[in-house]
Amino acid sequence: MPTGPQVLDSAVTARPFMAQDEPGVLELLQSAFGEWPREISGVTPAGFFRWKHVEGPFGPSTLVVAVADRTVVGFAAYMPWRFTTGGQVVNAVRGVDLVVHPAYRMRGVSLALRTAAKFSIDVGFNWSNPNRASRPGGRKVGRRPVRIVTQFVRPDAPRLLRSCAGKSRTSRALSVEAEPAADAIAAGPLTSLLDHSPRADGRLSTLRTLDYLRWRYGRHDDYRATRVESGGVTSGVAIFRCRRHESLWASHICELLVEDDDPATVRSLLRGVREAAPVDFLRCSFSSRAQAGAHGFLHYRRGLLLTVSPLQRELVPDPTRPHSWALSIGDLELL
Repeated sequence: MPTGPQVLDSAVTARPFMAQDEPGVLELLQSAFGEWPREISGVTPAGFFRWKHVEGPFGPSTLVVAVADRTVVGFAAYMPWRFTTGGQVVNAVRGVDLVVHPAYRMRGVSLALRTAAKFSIDVGFNWSNPNRASRPGGRKVGRRPVRIVTQFVRPDAPRLLRSCAGKSRTSRALSVEAEPAADAIAAGPLTSLLDHSPRADGRLSTLRTLDYLRWRYGRHDDYRATRVESGGVTSGVAIFRCRRHESLWASHICELLVEDDDPATVRSLLRGVREAAPVDFLRCSFSSRAQAGAHGFLHYRRGLLLTVSPLQRELVPDPTRPHSWALSIGDLELL
């Protein structure tokens, strides 16, 4: 939970967020990032703020502000997050939305925001997947960089070659022929599927429940889904989102929920995503390079950088080790 106010100098104080701070926080987020929320359609900033920091399935976020002359000049949020590993549940917090007004940078505001929040004794570690600008500040408060290998891509070779050669113009809008993720989640029943989906033995994976899926993917129209049924029962679901990367379009497969990791079901779901929209490539997470390769996916770049700060000793698995993580593309989106 947040600590009491911390006075940085005679002008700036870091303290717990209060309800009346919300308009100032939203204004700061939008002015600093240019757009907030980013790349999410059909939602207002206030609605997105409540969805993200008040209505989450793991509880409300811990929020901290920096104030100068009754104006919000800094903000940081920590979302409660639950992982599962080996049948155990691990509590963590996820750092998001760190922002400081340009006029107050280089004055210790970022450091004060990062250190102004304390968490329950059952929280094992603090983690985030920060943008480039936030990484140096994380190191100052002892967060360790952890590079994980989890992202794989599968190009649509003919389409990609045409796009790169300039022989086809990439549309600013994209038609996606797939049902909303909310409908796929509601159609269920998914309880058995969640119970029998692989659980990345010995590694940290987000605790996926129906409540989590409804919150994470069922509130925003951008998320779509394909399903595979066997005997009237859903045996696999792929939840994805189409995003533009400069001149190219990609389908980001946020969740690939397949009973017992059945290869035929995975292939069918991937085919459904590929056929749903004319994208240049697919992006997905897999449990191993061998599994990714079996479905035609290539390792993407050098992986993704997390920052981790253990809050308890002798955590198992150790979140500062790259092989302790089993995250999906949906986990890694910059919420």
